[in-house]
Amino acid sequence: SNTIDDFRSFFSKNKKTSQINISDTIEKSLELMGNSFLHHKINLVKNIKSIEILSLENELIQVLMNILVNAKDALRHTVSADKYIFIDVIKKENQIFIQIKDNAGGINDDIIDKIFELYFTTKHKSIGTGIGLSMTHQIITKHHNATIFASNETYEYENKTYTGACFTIIFNKNAEQLI
Repeated sequence: SNTIDDFRSFFSKNKKTSQINISDTIEKSLELMGNSFLHHKINLVKNIKSIEILSLENELIQVLMNILVNAKDALRHTVSADKYIFIDVIKKENQIFIQIKDNAGGINDDIIDKIFELYFTTKHKSIGTGIGLSMTHQIITKHHNATIFASNETYEYENKTYTGACFTIIFNKNAEQLI
């Protein structure tokens, strides 16, 4: 029933953007996920600037949760004692970047170009539907006039090298997303 409600909201034509603070929206997303990160011993590292944009906040929360749930699921299956999700919000020139990355090893190169396709999933059919990232892409590109892409990143944190998936959302000032 939640999926049906999400679809009804997703296709509704009576949506209104409002001024939101990205930091507050990320915190709302994390609160909705409850203790799932703590339960799976996943550390959150946040570097979030307080930036306001025009947005459909509930849809942006859905986007963030879709990405965070996928990162959590990937980390659940890693044997490393160090499990991280990094959330960065950065403003550069005329753009705002939301970047979410993990250290779960990354997305297989054979499928990384397919992850935003409708019904594409690497999860068992009893767990995944292949709708989450497709809906995420639609919300960002069509409803926020922004860009989203996924990549694999290798980076250092506390003198250790990690590799994982990185989702980057880019809001353009030229698209009148900034207030």
